Amino acid sequence: MKLYYYKSALGNFGDDLNAWIWDRLLPNFFDNDDNTRFSGIGTIINTEMPDANKWIVFGSGIGYGHPPKGFGGNKWDIVSVRGPLSAQILGLGKEKYITDGAALLNTLSEFTPCAENERSGTIFIPHHNALDKGPWERGCQRANVEFVNPRGEATEIIQKIRRSRLVLADAMHAAIIADAMRVPWVPMVTSSQINTFKWLDWTQTISCPYMPIVVGSNFLQNVLHNRKVNLYGEKNFHPGEDVDEALKTFKKQQNLTDSVEGHKYINKVKSLYYRLPNKLFCLYESQVSKNRGERAIEYVTSRLLEATRNGGFLSEQNVFDENLDRLLNGINAVKNRYSK
Repeated sequence: MKLYYYKSALGNFGDDLNAWIWDRLLPNFFDNDDNTRFSGIGTIINTEMPDANKWIVFGSGIGYGHPPKGFGGNKWDIVSVRGPLSAQILGLGKEKYITDGAALLNTLSEFTPCAENERSGTIFIPHHNALDKGPWERGCQRANVEFVNPRGEATEIIQKIRRSRLVLADAMHAAIIADAMRVPWVPMVTSSQINTFKWLDWTQTISCPYMPIVVGSNFLQNVLHNRKVNLYGEKNFHPGEDVDEALKTFKKQQNLTDSVEGHKYINKVKSLYYRLPNKLFCLYESQVSKNRGERAIEYVTSRLLEATRNGGFLSEQNVFDENLDRLLNGINAVKNRYSK
């Protein structure tokens, strides 16, 4: 059985933990035999999933595009998906969603939640694609918040989360892991690429609202990034959307990418965007960098300070325990069906 998950060339702790968590939970299960594949943690249910004689899906989600052809057929053993939005888009019953599989970190001895007197400080973890989109580190320094690079080593980042009093989470898995470590978390938004659909998919499983604080602003790098995302039809952050609206938006984006006209539009916009002279952007940024840069840092600092005054969210213990029990039952089901 071969493990399948997203691998960022630069690293991303929320994906990278797949490399070892499943070996701990399902020892001696995984090798390079790609006749059977196991879909783990992440938003990875899409058309890029390779063909296999058998697919096992455990806690994965959908968040972009379409599922692979034949999804849910005889080749597919869908133990669970991440949440109710994924289940609805994929045509699955309510019994097929539990929560994100990263909650299982709670069962590993080295990640047992810390006692309250062993926790200290507030940390901010941006999305791995947002590192160069704003002055996050400078803002953190001024707000007395520890900046954590999401491209760092996964176990070290998880330990930082575990020992914190509050986690400011732009990266969704920072919030998911914080909840698993029983540490309060505050959802943050650095750009319009942060995916409302994905967040709602998960927060619905833990009976928590999705009420993010926008920390990204109109500083140049973020403006350019947001404009590009919006033009491509890939804007994923939709303030104030509820579950029904998020599902409608997701289906609209699917329809855009399905149509010939939609493909032509996206390709044309991408071509135009990448032909724009980057030197012009750099020149403009250098001319306004002093004033704009300082304003950006001040804005980020103020939003981080606002977030630190927020008590944060944390799932009720009985809700978390019920989800964890169902995930562990799923692990046992996989063991019973596929033990060598």
